[in-house]
Amino acid sequence: MAKTGITAIILAKNEEKNLPQCLESVAWVDDIIMIDDQSTDKTVALAEKAGAKVYKRRLDDFASQRNFALSKVKTEWVLLIDPDETIPSKLKEEILQAIKLKGFDGFYFTRKNIIFGQWMKHSGWSPDHQLHFFRTKKGQYVGKVHERVEVKGKVGYLKTPLIHDNFQSITQYLEKLIHYTELEAERQIESSYKFSWPDLIQKPLDEFLRRYFAEEGYKDGIHGLALGLLQGFSELTVYLRIWEKEGFPSGPTKNVFSQLERRLINFSTGWSSKAEIQLRKFSGS
Repeated sequence: MAKTGITAIILAKNEEKNLPQCLESVAWVDDIIMIDDQSTDKTVALAEKAGAKVYKRRLDDFASQRNFALSKVKTEWVLLIDPDETIPSKLKEEILQAIKLKGFDGFYFTRKNIIFGQWMKHSGWSPDHQLHFFRTKKGQYVGKVHERVEVKGKVGYLKTPLIHDNFQSITQYLEKLIHYTELEAERQIESSYKFSWPDLIQKPLDEFLRRYFAEEGYKDGIHGLALGLLQGFSELTVYLRIWEKEGFPSGPTKNVFSQLERRLINFSTGWSSKAEIQLRKFSGS
């Protein structure tokens, strides 16, 4: 097989279910590096069988984990892919053509998110551009929770979607929620955020309203409704964790309804008429 000058990086923990399909989809690259976070299933064995170089490192934050992986890459280009993602053959061909273009140091993928068995076309999940293919020496990751790569140079966009078989069950969503909300709570505390009890209502409500109405989650049917509610619950969990870390302080709850009313009025600007139309459709009136 001809050399591509590309290494694929995978971060994994207990991914024996998803990993084989992912590994197969990047079998054409020169090297595969997997960083394993204390897996207890067959993840490591499956990766080694596929010829991947496996490094064991406990996850502290995602940026550090990805940067550790980058330090092991020897090829000019690196492709970062999660165990629940796959590279279709058409995207593979587009990647191989892209690296021949002069002047580019990275390329965005467009992810096609499959959640609970359905392609999410709205709800803030599409379009989902991810800068996960770039020249190795040009990129560095920052951010503990929603990490992002900073690429020094010109970046472009690839057209063919990367397939992301995202949350496959409610249980899986809740398991990831436990980890992500802990990291997000720590990030907010580090950024000097102080717990404010109205945020227990306002933040989850804002998240649901944004996802379901402003970003048209209602067009995704029951999937959009369920996911909007779950993401609102995720926001609630973040602020409950902060409350816990500050020692469960008590505080006044006066004027709660007037504060919420003002919040709703401010948020409703721009989408209230659209929401009314949709609610009438739902109610059959």
